[in-house]
Amino acid sequence: MVSFSATDPLLSSHRFPYFMRLPHSDAVQMRAIAALVHRYGWRKVVTVYADNDYGTRVLWSLCESLRDVGSEIANKSAIPTNANRVFIRGELYKLMTMQTRVFVVHMTFALCELLFSEASDIGMMTDEYVWIITDGFNTVLNTLNASTLDSMSGVLGTRSHIPGSPELDNFASRWKERFRAQNPDEPAELNMYAYYAYDAVSMIARALQKLDNRNFSFSRLPLSGTTELTDVKIFREGERLMELLSQTDFTGLTGRLRAEGGEIVGSQYEIVNVLGEARYPSVGLWTAGDAGDPGNLKIFESVTWPGGSQTPPHGWVMPTNRQTVLKIGVPLNRGFQQFLETTLSGAEPTVSGGFVMDVFDEVLKRLPYALPYKFYVIGTGNKTPSYDELLQKVFTTEYDAVVGDVTILANRSNYVDFTQPFSESGLVMVVPIKKADSSNAWAFLRPFTLSMWIATFAFFLFTGVVVWVLEHKRNKTFRGNLRNQVLTCIWFSFSTLFFVQRERIVSSLARGVVIVWLFVVLILTSSYTASLTSILTVKQMEPAIADVQSLIGSRAPVGYQKGSFVGRYLQEQLGIHPSQLHDYSSPEDYATALSKGPKNGGVAAIFDEIPYIRVFVSTHCGYTTIGPTYRTGGFGFVFPKGSSFVSDVSKAVLDLSESSEMQRIQNKWFNMTACTKAGAQVDSDRLSMESFWGLYLLTGTASVVALLLCIARLLYNYTRHDSTPKAASLSTHFKSFVHYFDRREPSSYSKTLRTMPPCNHNDNYGNYSPNTRAELGLPVEGSATSMRAPSTVYPPSSERSSSVSSGNSWDNINLGDDVQEANHSNNRWPTRKV
Repeated sequence: MVSFSATDPLLSSHRFPYFMRLPHSDAVQMRAIAALVHRYGWRKVVTVYADNDYGTRVLWSLCESLRDVGSEIANKSAIPTNANRVFIRGELYKLMTMQTRVFVVHMTFALCELLFSEASDIGMMTDEYVWIITDGFNTVLNTLNASTLDSMSGVLGTRSHIPGSPELDNFASRWKERFRAQNPDEPAELNMYAYYAYDAVSMIARALQKLDNRNFSFSRLPLSGTTELTDVKIFREGERLMELLSQTDFTGLTGRLRAEGGEIVGSQYEIVNVLGEARYPSVGLWTAGDAGDPGNLKIFESVTWPGGSQTPPHGWVMPTNRQTVLKIGVPLNRGFQQFLETTLSGAEPTVSGGFVMDVFDEVLKRLPYALPYKFYVIGTGNKTPSYDELLQKVFTTEYDAVVGDVTILANRSNYVDFTQPFSESGLVMVVPIKKADSSNAWAFLRPFTLSMWIATFAFFLFTGVVVWVLEHKRNKTFRGNLRNQVLTCIWFSFSTLFFVQRERIVSSLARGVVIVWLFVVLILTSSYTASLTSILTVKQMEPAIADVQSLIGSRAPVGYQKGSFVGRYLQEQLGIHPSQLHDYSSPEDYATALSKGPKNGGVAAIFDEIPYIRVFVSTHCGYTTIGPTYRTGGFGFVFPKGSSFVSDVSKAVLDLSESSEMQRIQNKWFNMTACTKAGAQVDSDRLSMESFWGLYLLTGTASVVALLLCIARLLYNYTRHDSTPKAASLSTHFKSFVHYFDRREPSSYSKTLRTMPPCNHNDNYGNYSPNTRAELGLPVEGSATSMRAPSTVYPPSSERSSSVSSGNSWDNINLGDDVQEANHSNNRWPTRKV
């Protein structure tokens, strides 16, 4: 069987192997409708359908498709096929009392005509309504009269997309011409099923042409009786014909026809907008995707909605019947009124405000539908209920939801669902703060942490060692016996702390290292001075308890908020004994217990969540938070497991959190006072490596680079002058290198002296200036020394060699270490660079 009109989802080749159809299944059409619903953000729809097989068999497909896009069927209205206007009007009045305003209509032509006529009469075609019709009615829009189309203005519909082609236009033209010739009084209009019928015949004809055996034969059913089935003939080549039909792949009037599993693949649906006056243009196109894919919907024209509005309706209104009202439980809160403010109205407590209530009200405004509710305060007198017990009431369906400062926990999510959190999370400890003692003898060590002191001392030594390595071979100051070298190295390094180093630096690499190190020392000394000044002059505050571990080790009493999960958390996660735990209800109770202290019946610390602690320290001075933050899920709204409201409320919470409205609500209820600064968390005032590691990295890098360059140069020079046999052992080479390193190399200053020409001692020393003569140890005119005979100072040339060898007073002239070195190395009279 090849069908050109069957769209029932239950008809398929899986159930009927010899069945094939050209139009798409209604299950595919329901996916297109679901995509349209999702496109405009409608979360709930009402189905209005014919109460027969045609109407009911699509409900399951529509339900599944809506669920895939996050929507659902809120209500159903079945219209009998023989319903009259009175019955239809009554059903429409029922629909008017509901909050959902999106209606999906799937019924026969006659019922649809009555439905929209009545809906228009009773005012259900206004801008708050959405009507979506299926292609069962869309295909006959061209046969409706003008009044019916006017009553349907603003309706959206889906119908199979048939692409235009010259073949299609030619066929329609020829058919209309022939039809008018035979039926001059009838309107010559074709719908899509006529095109499908033509393509079905073409498909069968093509398959028959491919049969190998052209001698067709038939048989009759082996039935007896008078039924008409006895006249039905069976084609003997049915299996072969079905095989050929399943291989169909050609372009017909309705587009490309390629069969797969008894269906034509490549589904597309047009989105039609009824405008009245015989106008129903296509405003969008939906293309089917793979299995599980909602497909691709494109709206390329402006949509006119019922009432002539160009703005998409919300899809819901506040219902006129309040039969379905959520029963929401609210915990009685006698302590932190900033979160939940409850007052007594007669004998019963009522909710009057608070941060949580303002957030909930704003969330409801962002929902895509109305959510009628009624609050029920849970708790009596001054007793705050256990939040775990409160959630159990939701689990047992005693309440439909809980709105309050309920913390999201893993074990609670096993039996209820939470929305996205609307507050920050975390469990912290608050303790009193006391004045720090800055008058002890070791207060000068407080500016730096222990690691900072160790690192600084290590870098002082390291820099000294690096400078010694760079200067040892060329600078006499860094030579001598081992004791002198060690003391010189240490003295030079630590003298840079006060910038009083007196040793002359010869190596360029050492100068670079020292410059960088002096910059680091300058920063360190400035920071140390500023920090020590602050410690000794400014009033210092410190927490009474150092950290959580010291609290646990002291086994001091600890407080927490009554009714919360914190008590159980402290026992299970931190190992605090139940005898140490005390519960309190309000910030005033917290302050009283902390001020008494553990020795007077109070507590040493309070554990609570961050929002509560912020309120406490903002209204009570002299307290601070210390230690780590133990993460929790934050505050969330509670619904039963599997509730459809969770996703919508969560989305609204996220939308609110990203808006400025949330900040306004927080400022309204948690306006921080000047006490907050005094009670802010006390951080360490000591300078640590975290603030200075960049400086140490800078000087360390400079020192290492200079050291590597120096070693490379030493190795290069060593290999050029090394006379050790290559076959010698590694230790021999190492000792030879050490001796080479320890051997002094003349400095650049000494080399300069060696390259200068010797003095001409026959010259008159009077040509030198007094300052130069004094520097050289020569007699200065007018002094006692100048009265000596020149021969005393300048011996004759014949005596110079003997004078040098005898070590006379000329050699003892103090011309500096480098001059003496040059004198003895060249074995001639000393010269000096002038």
